[in-house]
Amino acid sequence: MKPVKLIISAIGPYAGRIPDIEFVTFEEKGLFLISGDTGAGKTTIFDAICFALYGTTSGTYRDTKNLRSEYAKDSVQSYVDFYFSHQGREFHVWRQPSYERQKQRGSGVILEKEKAVLYEEGQAPIEGLTQVNTAVKELLHINEKQFKQIVMIAQGEFWDLLNAKTEQRTEILRTIFLTDGYKNIEYKLKDRMDASHRMKENAEKSIIQHFEDVSAKEEDALFDELEDLKSRAGRSGSAWNLDELLVVMERLILSDREELERMKADLKEAETELEKNKDTRARAEINNRFIEKRDKLEKEREELEKRKAEIDEQKQLLDRQKKATRHVNPAYTAWTQKREEVSLTQNQIKTTKSSLEAAEAAVKQAEDALDAACRLEPEVDRLRQTISRIDDEEKQYQQKEELEEKLKELKELDDTISAKEADLKEIEKALKEKIKALTETVKALKAKPAELTEAKNESEKLTDLLADLDAVIDDQMPKREAKKKDLAKKQNTFLEIRDKYEEASGRREEAERILEDSRAGILAEKLVEGEKCPVCGSVHHPEPAELKDVSISEDDFKKLQKKEAELRDKKNNANTEAEKAKTSLEEFEEQLRIAISDCMENPLLDMAVEEKSFEELLVAVKGAKTQVETRSKENIRKCNSLRRDCTTLEKAEKELETAQGDETEKLNSKKEDLGENRQKTNQELTTTTATLKTLEKLSFPDWETAKKERTQAETKKNKILDDIKKADAEKKNADDNVTAARSKLKTLDDSLDQQKKDEETLREKLNKEVSANGFSSVEEMLTCVVREEDIASSDKVIHEYDQDVATNEKQLSDAKKDAEGKKAIDIQALQAVCDEQGAKVDLIRKNCNNSENRIHTNEEKQKSILDRREELEKARKENGICQRLYNLVKGTTGNGKITLEQYIQAAGFDGIIAAANRRLLPMSDGQYELYRQENSPGRKSNNFLDLEVLDNYTGHRRPVGNLSGGESFKASLSLALGLSDTVSSNLGGVQMDALFVDEGFGTLDRKSLDNAMEILINLTGSNKLVGIISHREELIENIPQQIKVKKTKAGSQITVEYGFKFEGRF
Repeated sequence: MKPVKLIISAIGPYAGRIPDIEFVTFEEKGLFLISGDTGAGKTTIFDAICFALYGTTSGTYRDTKNLRSEYAKDSVQSYVDFYFSHQGREFHVWRQPSYERQKQRGSGVILEKEKAVLYEEGQAPIEGLTQVNTAVKELLHINEKQFKQIVMIAQGEFWDLLNAKTEQRTEILRTIFLTDGYKNIEYKLKDRMDASHRMKENAEKSIIQHFEDVSAKEEDALFDELEDLKSRAGRSGSAWNLDELLVVMERLILSDREELERMKADLKEAETELEKNKDTRARAEINNRFIEKRDKLEKEREELEKRKAEIDEQKQLLDRQKKATRHVNPAYTAWTQKREEVSLTQNQIKTTKSSLEAAEAAVKQAEDALDAACRLEPEVDRLRQTISRIDDEEKQYQQKEELEEKLKELKELDDTISAKEADLKEIEKALKEKIKALTETVKALKAKPAELTEAKNESEKLTDLLADLDAVIDDQMPKREAKKKDLAKKQNTFLEIRDKYEEASGRREEAERILEDSRAGILAEKLVEGEKCPVCGSVHHPEPAELKDVSISEDDFKKLQKKEAELRDKKNNANTEAEKAKTSLEEFEEQLRIAISDCMENPLLDMAVEEKSFEELLVAVKGAKTQVETRSKENIRKCNSLRRDCTTLEKAEKELETAQGDETEKLNSKKEDLGENRQKTNQELTTTTATLKTLEKLSFPDWETAKKERTQAETKKNKILDDIKKADAEKKNADDNVTAARSKLKTLDDSLDQQKKDEETLREKLNKEVSANGFSSVEEMLTCVVREEDIASSDKVIHEYDQDVATNEKQLSDAKKDAEGKKAIDIQALQAVCDEQGAKVDLIRKNCNNSENRIHTNEEKQKSILDRREELEKARKENGICQRLYNLVKGTTGNGKITLEQYIQAAGFDGIIAAANRRLLPMSDGQYELYRQENSPGRKSNNFLDLEVLDNYTGHRRPVGNLSGGESFKASLSLALGLSDTVSSNLGGVQMDALFVDEGFGTLDRKSLDNAMEILINLTGSNKLVGIISHREELIENIPQQIKVKKTKAGSQITVEYGFKFEGRF
């Protein structure tokens, strides 16, 4: 990614759109500087680039909530438009921050939401915050945190880059070296290991569950052994003794099969005996049923003989009921129906006569009502004239009402105008007082911005001095104490070893004296009679020398000599180490004295140091820090107070400008508008009043009264017309009713004569039927009339009786023949024998079934366990392999802990460190080199990607956190350059052709600054753009390409300068 152009509008201290920053104009020299006043907006340029790409600022401690410029007018839009090229393609990303602005119409504010659009030449734009953020990350292959470590090193964050821990570096190295695959291997192995473990557990649980379902009889010899195995398997939760389980199951199944064969033989014998008993019982039951049937039929014959007289009597009654019901009763029913018709017709004639009389009376009443209604017809004409007159005047009434309403509104408007005129006088008075007060405020606070600038300059100086004091007190003084303790420790070590050496030397001298005295005795001990003496050569030894009580051997003496020599070497080494520690302490104290003197002689303190001892300086510097901190706090309070005054001044100036301009103009405009409204209202009042006087001659005072009168007249007219129409209709209806009644009465009289003749004919027919069927009277006949259902029921009873008699006679004859010569047998005794034998058979069969079920269940469980056995072995094998591979990839197989991904990254990181050291060595005059830490055995967490620094002057390594401010900056800058080189040459798709550094150069001395600049200048020769923010005068004087930022009351401004070609170092 290489910047091409940056457009900034109303962001930070920039009130509007600043001149476009064309980065392509810097490409020839490659290096450019951003300089300017503190707080002018230098860092805002870097913030704008980072915000455009990722929606965040370049620094950790700045947010995007207040990016909108406080200097911007409401009509000016806040946005950033960043153009860049990447891998031969051209892009630009436009992004607007979220901010509030005043509404263009009305009062109140509206919220402008954050927006983003990514453009690529020849492609459709990508819109939306999430979509653009994702697209930028996919395009550049790094996120915002990695961007800040590789491309844009923010102010105050060099320490974070250098001191990042292994976990933090793993993320960026994963992007650079494409090590996601190794991390995915770890995840996949973990998933496979967990899956195989679950498979193994499931298989074991299944086997244990199947084994839990295996059963045996309590009296079985294997019962206790089986229960013990179940208990052990349940407690362990694993199938570690699978073979033992299967052996017990096999033995149990064989035992149950043998027992089952014995029980089946017993069952067959018992069932044969049961069948014999059942056959005997069946023959006895047949014998007893023949005897019981004969006895039952004889009782049935006796019952039938008893019912014979009753059945004969019922047959006679049924014959009379059939004659009465089927022959005589229909004639009786026809006669009674005709008699009822005569009676009904007579009642209808009586009713019709009454209706005729009522209808004739109603005709007379309707004629009277019609005459009365017709007499009101002249009133209808009068009412119609009234209605017509009101209709004609309707529009005039409406005009009158509208004019009266308008007159009311005009009077109210006149009152309103008067009130507004009074309000405007008050507003004009208040505005004059406001302008006067604001003028006084501006005059009183005019000098405050200059005072604030002076206070800020002093604040920067106090901050730098306090940082130097902190470095002395918090860093160098503790290091001095550590060196003192190291010296004391090494001196004590030397004294201890020296005492041990002197003691060993004394023991060696005493042993040497004893050895000289004991040599003859030692030789005499080895003499053998007949062998030559090594001293005199004699083979006879009559008086050999005697060994004294205190003696020592040659081997023991040599051991003492060796011990003395070892302690001598240790003493000499300890003395050398103590001397080195003393020299190091003295040199360090001299450097510390110089650093303290520099702080104490600072113009802000101006304290004398010539006559003070080193210890007095150590005490004095702590007091100086307290003094500076107190002064810094006072300065902060002063700055805060001055900022508030400046804010008040700026606000007062804006309000004064508004009051003298917009507010005064608006007031004058309102006064003119109000005068015009007053003149227009007076004219309309005069015209409306004159028109109303012409409408005072109307029939009624208002339209509501006229409308009410018209409604009453309309109602009365309609009622009269309705009454005439209703009376006429009622008369016609009454006439129709009289005609209908007379016609109906004639018809009824004719029908009655015929009905009486028919009644007499039917009476004579009835009497003939009664006599012909043997009844003495109609009443006697009616007592025999029954329903057809009753006749059918009686027929059925008689028929069934006759049939029962015939059937009994036949069956009784057959039963007597079957029971001839037979006697009753005791069935209960035979049943008891069968029941007893049946219970025995059931018990044996139940035991057989239980045994078969147990065998079947146990065989099924055995088969299930055997089926799961192969699955268990496979799962155990795969889990073991996956666990070993996972531990290897996870880095938990040895003493140190490093994952496979980190191992690969460490190799690549070494290349980054090597690239960084190519810059750090010349920048530090060959003193420092960066190294990757090696993991210490037994550590729970790894630090394979942590950094330490080798001091080539002392030959010792130490953590990078112990570097001073300037040293940390050089190391951080070198590491950033190494990262940039590596990502540009790797296959990760990350290509960064730019580097931006915000401050940090202030901690470097002149020589270090020269070295750093030489490296940056060489870097630009490799087609890389380098931008620097700094206050250093040396950089301002010697970097020709500059973006200068200037602070003004109306917001900051920039100018871009292009110098001559840069040559040489400065």
